[in-house]
Amino acid sequence: MLKYATIFITILAVIVVTTSCSDDDPVVIDPCAEINYESTVKEIINSSCAYSGCHDGTGANTFIPELSNDFTTYAGLKSVLDGGTFNTNTIVNKTMPPAAFVQPGFPMELTDDQIETLTCWHDAGYPEN
Repeated sequence: MLKYATIFITILAVIVVTTSCSDDDPVVIDPCAEINYESTVKEIINSSCAYSGCHDGTGANTFIPELSNDFTTYAGLKSVLDGGTFNTNTIVNKTMPPAAFVQPGFPMELTDDQIETLTCWHDAGYPEN
């Protein structure tokens, strides 16, 4: 009887092991999958760029070209996205925000997480929604 029990347990173990293992690739969750302007990027832009004296659309800072004056909306930001200056200045060179012009109480630079989010957004083609 013990012999049959041992055989049964061995067969059962083999079945469990072979059916629980699979050649399927593991599910990989893309951290960039849900990043878009409305859900993620808008908050970064508003807190780091689109405030008074910077890219708020008022033209108060004469050092900011008209093309990149208003980052308060996706449409206002779109011109620098299409032209490549956003990627170059913000993600590659990391010169935005420029410390010399940052208003008191605003961040002097973007965090690594913010840069990573903006990089994902760039790589996805700057989706709005």
